[in-house]
Amino acid sequence: MKKVPLDARDRAIIDELLMDSRTSQQAMAQQVGLSAPAVRERIRRLEQEDVIEAFTLDINSRALGYTLEALVRIEPLPGKLHIVERTLQDMPEIIHCDAVTGDDCFVARMVLRDIQDLNRLLHPLHDKARTNTSIIKGTPVRRRRPPFADE
Repeated sequence: MKKVPLDARDRAIIDELLMDSRTSQQAMAQQVGLSAPAVRERIRRLEQEDVIEAFTLDINSRALGYTLEALVRIEPLPGKLHIVERTLQDMPEIIHCDAVTGDDCFVARMVLRDIQDLNRLLHPLHDKARTNTSIIKGTPVRRRRPPFADE
């Protein structure tokens, strides 16, 4: 994939969208010094060039009754990789999962109603994988954009 050149206004639009993707194009236009139609066109171009892949929604899991989140490193037992992957996909409490290199094949983020929930959620993996779990205490770095190439 080729690197897409971004000017200062493209970057400002991206930063505004990251702060609040619901900001009106008129308000964003005032922030970045363009007209609303120009902002709309730049956003459309950034989407077409795959710089912007999606507009997302952050969910407060605590408001839904989940008091804890955990990271689970998962090492499938021999011959169980695809079974483990399907098991993870079928667990609604897994809110994010990456396939990774190294001893573990997956790193999953899960939500828990309480610490007792952990055994119930890990039980389907016991005969398929080794797991290592860490409870998340906080998030000192929230999701953010990568640095632009010339930063």
